Amino acid sequence: MADQLAAQLQGLHFSGIQSRQAVWEPAVNVYAHGDSLEVCVDLAGVSKQDIKVEVLPHRLVVRGHRRPPDSGMSQGPCRRILAMEIPDGSFERVLDFPLPVDADRVTAKQDNGWLWITLPFLHGEVVR
Repeated sequence: MADQLAAQLQGLHFSGIQSRQAVWEPAVNVYAHGDSLEVCVDLAGVSKQDIKVEVLPHRLVVRGHRRPPDSGMSQGPCRRILAMEIPDGSFERVLDFPLPVDADRVTAKQDNGWLWITLPFLHGEVVR
């Protein structure tokens, strides 16, 4: 049975396997709410203490570090890795904004692997 499984796994092809980059970029969604922007950053598996958010008048920088996932299997060491698509290590995402944001009123919360950052515009600017 184990030999059959090994033979089947040999035939699998995983697209998207790439060499590891020194720094990876997490995916984001950006929403305009008139007088503010809301940014959702995909940071599944990243601890709150491993995230740094820097807010400048026209720029948001989110950086940090994600540790590799632990398979949690108690059956001993892994014999072979078949796919490695989840990036780990240092990450950084930089977003530039056309209007200045009010760094003193920025809020952030982490919820189920999503980092939500609300960036109110300075001086009540409005996105139309």
